Amino acid sequence: MKLRKPRILLIGAGAFGVRHLETLLTLERKGILTISGVVVKTKKSQQRLQKKYSVPVHINLSDTLLEKADAIDIVTPVETHASLIEKFLPKAHVLVEKPLATTTEEAVAIRKQAARSKKVLMVGHIFRFHPVVMRLRQLLQESNLRPVLVEGVFVNPAASDKGRDVELEMLHLFDIVDYLFGKELLRKHIDDKGRLKIISAIYQGGLRAVFKMGWAGMEKKRKLKLIFKHHDIVCDLEENFISVYKNGLRQRHIDCTEEIRPLERELRTFVRAIQGHEREYPNAAVGERMVRFATAGRSSASSRKRKRVAVIGGGIFGTNCAIELAPFCDVTVFEKNNSILSEASFINQYRHHWGYHYPRSQETVGDIRFAIDDFERRYKGAIITKFPTFYSVAKKGSKVSPKSFLEFCDRNGLPYSAEYPDSRFLDPRHVDMCIKTYEPIYDYAKMKKLTLGLLRKAKVKIRLGHEVINAELRADDTKVLTIRKGKKVRKEEFDYVINVTYARYNNFCAWLNFPKKLIRLDLVEVLWVKINSPKISLAVMDGPFSNIVPTEKKDIFTLVHIKESVLRRFVPRSGLVPKDIFRSVARSRAAKILERSSKWFPFVKEAQVLRTHYVLRGVNAYREHDDSRTSDIAEHGFGCFSILGGKIINSVAIAKQMACLIV
Repeated sequence: MKLRKPRILLIGAGAFGVRHLETLLTLERKGILTISGVVVKTKKSQQRLQKKYSVPVHINLSDTLLEKADAIDIVTPVETHASLIEKFLPKAHVLVEKPLATTTEEAVAIRKQAARSKKVLMVGHIFRFHPVVMRLRQLLQESNLRPVLVEGVFVNPAASDKGRDVELEMLHLFDIVDYLFGKELLRKHIDDKGRLKIISAIYQGGLRAVFKMGWAGMEKKRKLKLIFKHHDIVCDLEENFISVYKNGLRQRHIDCTEEIRPLERELRTFVRAIQGHEREYPNAAVGERMVRFATAGRSSASSRKRKRVAVIGGGIFGTNCAIELAPFCDVTVFEKNNSILSEASFINQYRHHWGYHYPRSQETVGDIRFAIDDFERRYKGAIITKFPTFYSVAKKGSKVSPKSFLEFCDRNGLPYSAEYPDSRFLDPRHVDMCIKTYEPIYDYAKMKKLTLGLLRKAKVKIRLGHEVINAELRADDTKVLTIRKGKKVRKEEFDYVINVTYARYNNFCAWLNFPKKLIRLDLVEVLWVKINSPKISLAVMDGPFSNIVPTEKKDIFTLVHIKESVLRRFVPRSGLVPKDIFRSVARSRAAKILERSSKWFPFVKEAQVLRTHYVLRGVNAYREHDDSRTSDIAEHGFGCFSILGGKIINSVAIAKQMACLIV
């Protein structure tokens, strides 16, 4: 017989049990169900509830009380779930709060019992009823797109920690992925940070996930990010919104706020299920699967006290990661060249960015301001000051106006005075505005010497002339790198690997079948020129113009023309650097660079070209709209990370963030 208005007995009235009670009362007022009573453990709890709610509250659960209920709502500690379900399911329909049980064995036994029973057993996986998750599922079904990576953060404030099992308590992320994609979990790795767990997972069909869950910090976070080849879908389950991005630009923003709360929708679904009107709900099979996913892989964490960390790439970002991690881990840096800081860190314009250069990217300026103190504490001795820097805005072709550039400087507290240099240095006929500041540069030789000293002091193993040519992930989650030195090839094992190879970022991803990053490659010609001149730095903002920056050496400058110096600019379909990238340079554009630059900076006509360097830059693709140069860390999972460095000034701050992820 189908029930029109089921009688429901609530068992358990702790903090979440009271939420169930209040929601049941709401549904009772709407004529959807009847509350037959509440069962609690103590007289004190009984008195507390009776004062506030007009419902029968019982301490003892009698057979008579059970006979008056069509369904049981269990909101008790997880260790009681198995025994209570075993007792109640033969007599009544059951809704039990997640998790279904504490072990896979218990969960399997319950699933088998439910399969034999004619009663409904539903598990309270509440995020299946969250408006953001439901709308996200609809979006995925409409688009027929499948992500390559799912990132999730379910973290509660540390002060709210009651010592519960992290993965069982926070198994919502496993359940959301199950609800959205229905994929079997094939492999799981746990990086144990105490009360915070970093979970890496591989699902059927190659879907990957990285979850952060547990208790940490002061903020409650419920976030989900789905990463596709060209799209990202970002969800905030606390703020109830979904944002869809394409190539870094937001295309849609969906407000998912609803009047009906997830718990009410869950309880309505339970009522429809026991009435025979609902077939899609989290049943015992779902509950058993989630317990299995949550408890899988618990023996995978390494027992080594000091973790073995490999850093691939000996540039400024890689070496600083090694310096930060060395006090806690055994760190080895692999650099294919015979010196550290020998590629992008060397072939650079050594501007110690304060932010002037990025008027269209507030994000980049924020990155710089956040990082500057850490960098200056470490590299104070390599920073050259006390010479003028001039930023001007071109009369034609600039992507920023004089007014907006000055507003940008004021908004970010960037000091300046309105002043032009001598016309020998800047032709005022071609610019609308010029400001003077004292933005410094780096002394590359001193920066390299400081870095080497810190590496040696930290006892980092530095493997120069060693190229990492492959990587594999073993069943025990150790990472095996294949390293080539000359004609010799060998393998080494590590617990963590940090990929800091700049333009060749995606080689590492390809080896381990991680999702590749969309990277724009720029092959840039940098001129080193000699001009009889005091130190002066000049930049024309913000377009196809020129930059000239002094070096630590007298009369030596680096010169780049934003258009003419870029020999190739493209986003490779494979994500990988073409093998012939440098051979594709037919001839130097030095003459054209000098000619175009001298229009802005007349003293460039006096320049003697000392040498030409070709640098391969890798930056986030499709950011031409703001020219963003932020630095970011990708957590691939399974103890693997990649860093795409933005500006040198970010290197120490990013290294500190990297250390927090591992230590």
